[in-house]
Amino acid sequence: MSQSKLPSTLKTYSVLPDNRSPLERALELALSEALYSIDHPYPELLDAQQTRNEAISTLAAEKQVPIWDTEDTEQVKRNLAGNAWKVRQLSGTKAGLALALESFEFLSEIKSWYQQVPKTEPYRLDIVAWEKGNKPVNVANAKKLMAYIEDTKSERDTIELSLMFGVETSIGLAGARAPSINVKETEASGAIWPMPKAKVSLSIAAAISPAITIQPLNLHAIIPVIKSYGQLGITASASQYSFTISQVNAKAII
Repeated sequence: MSQSKLPSTLKTYSVLPDNRSPLERALELALSEALYSIDHPYPELLDAQQTRNEAISTLAAEKQVPIWDTEDTEQVKRNLAGNAWKVRQLSGTKAGLALALESFEFLSEIKSWYQQVPKTEPYRLDIVAWEKGNKPVNVANAKKLMAYIEDTKSERDTIELSLMFGVETSIGLAGARAPSINVKETEASGAIWPMPKAKVSLSIAAAISPAITIQPLNLHAIIPVIKSYGQLGITASASQYSFTISQVNAKAII
């Protein structure tokens, strides 16, 4: 004997009036049992995500979807038909607005007036939405979003919708280690204030291992004094496998 497929609710609920006879009730249960014993020929007919593409528009009409465009993608049509009743149940709430935007493949961030900085007028919602996949903003989609939001929001709410899109990029860095070589060119020009005697001293010292340092220096000084003395000192210290080259060009105008 096969197990009954009749839902438990139908075993207690009856469409017959209260003065029904036991025979009428028995006939009702027998017909219901026979009907439910037959496998559903279209088990996915009312499932918007699984039904055939040809049945989506009919299912949307049956659920009274307020916004419908035949140019929308198949996934958007399935979302609208599948979420229609739930959006209607959540209408007037932020969850309902988020689900309405998600039906059009838009993610969103919704802030109430008291969550905004600075706070705005009461019952004012700030919605920032962006399409999945970082697609550019489409004017037609924006108009449909506003129409669906107007149908879903509370009458007292004021909506400010901002549409955004993202940009993704990548940066690759590569490096290789090699013996260090320092090359520095230095050119200096200075004017020294008048003084009885002037003395300029410059010394350069370097000690790097293992390294190569090349430092050409171009010095240009104007010394407006009667007597002057200039001294340049260069000190180089080299250790194993290192050497220092220093080139100094000095010029003084008195």
